Amino acid sequence: MVRILSRARPWSPSPDDAVRRATGGAVRVLNHADTTALTALAAADPVANCFVESILEKGRDATPARSGGPLFLGIFTQATPVTAGRPAELEAACWVGANVVPVGATAEAGALFGVALTALHRRFASVYGPREAVLPLWDELSRGPQRARQIRDDQPLMVLRGRPAVEPSPRVRPARPEEFPVVLPACVAMFEEELGFSPLQNGAVQYRLRVEDLIRNGWSLVDLDDAGRVRFKADLGVVSASCTQIQGVWVEPSQRGQGLAAPSVAAVTEYARQTAPLVSLYVNGFNTAALRTYRTVGFEQVGTFATVLL
Repeated sequence: MVRILSRARPWSPSPDDAVRRATGGAVRVLNHADTTALTALAAADPVANCFVESILEKGRDATPARSGGPLFLGIFTQATPVTAGRPAELEAACWVGANVVPVGATAEAGALFGVALTALHRRFASVYGPREAVLPLWDELSRGPQRARQIRDDQPLMVLRGRPAVEPSPRVRPARPEEFPVVLPACVAMFEEELGFSPLQNGAVQYRLRVEDLIRNGWSLVDLDDAGRVRFKADLGVVSASCTQIQGVWVEPSQRGQGLAAPSVAAVTEYARQTAPLVSLYVNGFNTAALRTYRTVGFEQVGTFATVLL
């Protein structure tokens, strides 16, 4: 009789064990009991934390997803003689999914999150958020195997708190589902111009579904010319109860320099204000034309983001 011995699977630490060990216990994976504290932390800055608030409002809490799925990391106050006996408070958090987004993090906290992320041995598509946290986070994460395709370290975070300063264009409206075939090429053109490659090269299905979802929700806005071609487009890329974040702003190249952008963006902001009181966006600091447009509309800078594309 031949006995077949099963091979024991090599032990690997849980994500929580891995980040605790790597950071000396300074960082841990958040769980359901931390949801209230995480929600309050994100709400402290609804403009910078619009993305994370939108996730929490969709019904997700701090409970980690399935193995290898999205999770939140957290840093809590350390006990001192003054705070002895008090419960630890959540000081900073970090969303860990395909993208990495710090919440309420200082430079020191960002660096700790970078150490923790390296210990998770995952690959990410980007790191973005407040520059103060993102750049130290990337300094640590870059010690691992991933390399940056681009680092955009000066992205003004802007907000409009009231009505736009210019008259909104009456031509801008939500795209209709049947207009997907003409909206998609404009989205692709914007993406290629912004990032230097086509979103249809890899993950074409996911990108198409994303555009379809924006149109279905009424979050893709367009101005079509008389021939049905897109002259202008923009998306409400992130939506929370407190703030909407405009993304994907694009003017057809032949239409640029003709005064189309500012009234069109103003129309998008008026539409967005029906959903949330604050309208935000962030833009590359080198894009002087876009900055000029947003300031003309009435946007004011309230912070600086950075994005690391991986």
